Amino acid sequence: MMCPCLQVIQADTIEAAAERILIELNAGDTNTERTINTRDNVIYFDGWDGLGASAVLRAVCQRLATASEAPAGLQFDQVINIDCSKWVNRRAMQRVIAEQLELPAEVIDIIDRRDEEDDYRGQDQSSRDVIPQVVREIYQRIQNRRFLVIFYNGSNKDIDLANLGFPLQDLGFHLYSSNKVLWTFQGSFRLMPMTKVSRAAQSIGTTGVFLSAASSQQDQDPHVFWSYLVLQEAAELVAGKDDSSGINVQPEQVAECFLYTLNLCGMGRHFMMDYDLATHGCNYWICDGIIRPQQRQRHVDHDGLWSAAEALQREMQMDVDYYHHDHKNLPTHLVKFAEIMPCWTSPTYRVVQILDRATPIRCNFDHYDKLAVLKLSYCTFTFSLPPFLCCQSLKFLWLDHCRDMESSTDGDMEKADDIHQWIQRLFHDSAKGVKCDWSQGLGHAPVAGRLPNIRNLRVTKSTIQCGTYIWEDDLFTGMKKMEVLDLSGNKIISGKRCISATEQSCSLETIIIDQGCVELEHISLTGCSKLKNVLLRGLFEELVNLDISGSGVKRLDLSAMIALKLDEVILLDCNMLCAILWPPEGRRKTYFDTLRIQTRKESNTPSATSGLKSSALSVISGSRAPSEYKWYISVYDARLLWSLVPLKLLVAVISIGRVEQVLIDQNQEESPEGNNASIYADIVIAAKNHQQQAKGDGRKSLTSIMWAWPCPHAPNLEPSTCYMDIQDWPLGTKSQLTSQQTAKITIPDFICNSTRIMYVHDSLYITHMPGPAPSLGAEWKNLWWCRVERCPEMDCVFPSTMIGGENWTKIFYRLRTLWVSQLPKAQFIWSWRKHEIYGASFEDLEFMHVDFCPRLTHVLPLSLALIQGLGLNFLRTLEIVWCGDLRAVFPLDTDAESYQDRRHQAITVKFQYLQRIHLHELPMLHGFCGRGRMYTPNLESMVIRGCWNLTRIPSVGGGHITKKVMCDCEKEWWDRLEWDGVQENHHPSLYEPSHPRYYKNTLLRGSVLI
Repeated sequence: MMCPCLQVIQADTIEAAAERILIELNAGDTNTERTINTRDNVIYFDGWDGLGASAVLRAVCQRLATASEAPAGLQFDQVINIDCSKWVNRRAMQRVIAEQLELPAEVIDIIDRRDEEDDYRGQDQSSRDVIPQVVREIYQRIQNRRFLVIFYNGSNKDIDLANLGFPLQDLGFHLYSSNKVLWTFQGSFRLMPMTKVSRAAQSIGTTGVFLSAASSQQDQDPHVFWSYLVLQEAAELVAGKDDSSGINVQPEQVAECFLYTLNLCGMGRHFMMDYDLATHGCNYWICDGIIRPQQRQRHVDHDGLWSAAEALQREMQMDVDYYHHDHKNLPTHLVKFAEIMPCWTSPTYRVVQILDRATPIRCNFDHYDKLAVLKLSYCTFTFSLPPFLCCQSLKFLWLDHCRDMESSTDGDMEKADDIHQWIQRLFHDSAKGVKCDWSQGLGHAPVAGRLPNIRNLRVTKSTIQCGTYIWEDDLFTGMKKMEVLDLSGNKIISGKRCISATEQSCSLETIIIDQGCVELEHISLTGCSKLKNVLLRGLFEELVNLDISGSGVKRLDLSAMIALKLDEVILLDCNMLCAILWPPEGRRKTYFDTLRIQTRKESNTPSATSGLKSSALSVISGSRAPSEYKWYISVYDARLLWSLVPLKLLVAVISIGRVEQVLIDQNQEESPEGNNASIYADIVIAAKNHQQQAKGDGRKSLTSIMWAWPCPHAPNLEPSTCYMDIQDWPLGTKSQLTSQQTAKITIPDFICNSTRIMYVHDSLYITHMPGPAPSLGAEWKNLWWCRVERCPEMDCVFPSTMIGGENWTKIFYRLRTLWVSQLPKAQFIWSWRKHEIYGASFEDLEFMHVDFCPRLTHVLPLSLALIQGLGLNFLRTLEIVWCGDLRAVFPLDTDAESYQDRRHQAITVKFQYLQRIHLHELPMLHGFCGRGRMYTPNLESMVIRGCWNLTRIPSVGGGHITKKVMCDCEKEWWDRLEWDGVQENHHPSLYEPSHPRYYKNTLLRGSVLI
């Protein structure tokens, strides 16, 4: 199918074709016959049957780059060059446009952040679309300018640039604007057939003019002109790449590689032979000497040659039709016969020899002294004496469905020695690098330790004996250059059923096991730091363990696996990991016994594999190490936790942020400012002055006035609960936060509701505790122990938007210990106004400690339902020190609806089991419960210092209680207290005061200097 509007221009050079294109661009503005349905300002150019198109577009761009030098009528305000010849997705194209238009860095950051979010969601690259906000930015930048877009489209679809922000129509929709688009599918030897071009371009109808080129000289040798175009295409490919691309070959070599590839395509079509060019194209170029060292080069960089060939193959991505031999027009029986036809072939000599199916290979390769690339298909020969041992130049060997003549098991040891010998001869004699491919039938061949130069190894559909011939404990022993390993569709029949590699195998980048691997039990690729691609698909009936610790995998996709016995996944020190896609339910176990994940950025971070044990993690179970927990998840970025949503949570340790030693241990004495001396400013100075005055006076140390009682130990973890540790948490590299910016963490709601122990500390970024999603809020129904300290940007520990969701009847109802320390900006610990807290909440809270929160105004507002229920009923210890702005501890939420009828009544809040109170340096405190009163029938002791505005203390005693409450306080403050009388259990006689030998002046209010 050809384009109905295809126009052929006559041109014999790149420059001549560029001139004709310029004429066509200019003609559109003077054409008065165009209709509304045409898009004459959008022009497609196909080159000479696909060749030369990109070179012509580049020449047009150069002619029009400077408006003053452009031909009349073609003066554009801007020529925008969009090179997406290596297609990624529409968003990547949007990034190229933004960079070409030099949009502000903030716009690029929008794209970076969205890409980063999609990385952690596990979204595939091909499905990432444009961002509307960036589309608007593009439109605003060019809406009043005349422009020409030159677009190299590497996708298989027509792209409507109007949807990316380019105004290509007038507002009246009667005439198209003078803006122009010139584009092509071709470039870098892609050679997309015109039938595909027509089908793609007409799918959305954005292109009005289709152009192709042809030679005007009918009498010239077509091969000469064709060679000229090939060389021009090669020069264009090389010229468009910088040193970072890795392509350091000359255009002549690029052209030779293309011609060599076409030769294989032709041989493959003629003889129905699959050379798998998409995989092995670069291997053929090196092994057959197409890409070779320069003459008179003293030191040959073989690794550099391989890198250049691989980089060139990434650029030279010909249309898929060229790689596939066409069987569609052949009779069915002939196709089937051809697929299993015994033969050997070599592009070195352009030879394909068909062999007798019933007769083993008897041919002699002696006269093929330069044979470098050899493929044998469905051949039978003696493995211990292969026919190609004489081929001293052989560098690439592909054995496809070959069988050993010696089927007897007698003499296995002698046979093994023979196999070792020919492998050594074949590969050790080569110093230029080797590629090897076995397909079905060569599973007994020795590999480990015998292929020092191998880069690409494929052993597929074979029968393998592990621990004998193929590999032993380390598959890659002696193969440090291995980059790609394909073990698809194999069956392990004996020995160790595992694939293992150590850190010595540092070059592995890709492992492929497609169609599963029968009897494979363990995959361990620890220490392969260059490993980026793990493709596991199909049935893995016996697979139990997967360990790719230390790898560079960014997106681990296991979704195509069936692994019902997979019970242990270990991903330690996987610094680049952003997302894990698990097999769906029914294709994996419901519960994993072991799941260990660690990502980190800092090189000095202790490794989890060495048994990481910091004071941050010692809060659990008596300094129990994380390595002792089977579920250990330590992530640098909390967004990776979204990958856990499909799983059922077991007892887990979850750490977010940097995993390193914290500033202080929970029971260690330290100056209160920690690492935030400049933030705490005057309150720290006041604390130090207080300590200096106390020396020699018999008064308590600074630590003792920070807390009278240590933080209770954290509980043991129960089934389906986790311990969460959050430390410093800046965002990823593309959207790095500065010390003046903040961060909010959102984690799956099931993790919030499974958290039993929470420790948030030493973060310069976090503004509040993690927020749940996708629900509106979390009940934190399993949270038992919570400690938050040294977070200078935290303004509220638990904001109302992150709590409760649709169920406000019971929140934090298992929380027993709350320790809040050194939060200089925090105004609230709990804050809400839209919802009331109901009576079952906080019913187990026993211990509450708050220190060095100078802006804190209250701790917990009390709803009437909470007062009338069991909320805070079991609170036993209340300690608040150095909180200069604190007005009330538990203020009455009088704005709530439940208070409307009792707004003018005196309300007394009963704390049935409260025994100990310690208040220190709270100069703005006016009352425990604001305007309400506090009744503590079981109170045993109070220590109060520096609370000069507090005029009422709790009512105590009553009933059978006769013991007086010990009250350690300043005498001047005691004498100013207000009392309600004995009948209200509020009288000095119910207390036994004790006063220090000194009097304390009111200190500074503790404002923060920031």
